Amino acid sequence: MNKVLKISVIIPSFNQGKFLEETILSVLDQKYPSLELFVIDGGSTDNSVDIIKKYEHVLSGWKSEKDQGQSDAINKGLDMCNGDIVSWLCSDDLYTPGSLIKVNEIFSSASSDVGVIHGNSEIFHNEKVVNYDKGYGGWSYERQLAGMMFPQPSSFMRRSALQKVGKLNTSLHYGMDYELFSRLKMISDFQYVDFFFSRYRLHDKSKSTTAIAKFIDEWIFIFNSIVDGLEIEPIKKVLQELNLKVAPDINLMKYFGNFKSLKLDNDRMLYYFLLNVIRYDYATEKFDRVRKTGTYVKNNLNSYLKNEPSLIKILKRTQILPPALLRVARNFKRSLTKE
Repeated sequence: MNKVLKISVIIPSFNQGKFLEETILSVLDQKYPSLELFVIDGGSTDNSVDIIKKYEHVLSGWKSEKDQGQSDAINKGLDMCNGDIVSWLCSDDLYTPGSLIKVNEIFSSASSDVGVIHGNSEIFHNEKVVNYDKGYGGWSYERQLAGMMFPQPSSFMRRSALQKVGKLNTSLHYGMDYELFSRLKMISDFQYVDFFFSRYRLHDKSKSTTAIAKFIDEWIFIFNSIVDGLEIEPIKKVLQELNLKVAPDINLMKYFGNFKSLKLDNDRMLYYFLLNVIRYDYATEKFDRVRKTGTYVKNNLNSYLKNEPSLIKILKRTQILPPALLRVARNFKRSLTKE
């Protein structure tokens, strides 16, 4: 019989009263026998506090006060946690039935070296499933250090591993999960679980809808900090050439400075990072940068492209079609799929 580990879940929220109750219930309905649930609200002006008070008798704790953003709210929750396993679930997302039992099952049987497990997420809009996110199972240091490679709502961490690397960087609001998991990757193993732990909701006010360009901006900042810390001069040179070089986060750079002896495939790591830049830039119609970055990949990292047919299509389109025509084509395609 598996040991019952205590699991702590933090729900950061701000003016998400429309979805908050459903999110809380998706956690409580797990009926997990050793659960801590915290709701950390950023001083909402809608009905969020009324909803929190409705469930405060079954919450382990809650706050409603102004904060510095989502990362700050999550950190406040982490300070309150006592669980063996911790995670956060945004107030518009949901856990699927049986998720926490599965988390306990995996961690109870996993090696103590496993500090993070992650699985699949169902992406939905207006209750209709529109996609699935399984991330990348069995990936390397190079892939993890190049960007966020699995859905955060379907990830869970040992609190003991988190205590070794510290909490979220509160200056980050879009790439804080990538930054945290990059640090965790350096001191613990990650394990992929082929299970749908969560449902990720798309709506008009979700970050992935309203601020997608800001994700890659923060990813570029984080990647530069990692590369500077590891002192990977060839990658730094390419980032400079592609106008992707920015000043690093000093603390993150110092952290990765402790791992300079790590053996990495520089070309592979650079390729994975540029792939992320191209995909985000194409989605946000930064076609000039897609063309420049794509040309570099084709000329210098072409051997990796055979495994990325979707990327090949993007590069062909941006090389052949002018930006104005690409925008028209993308808008037309979106109009066909719009509900």
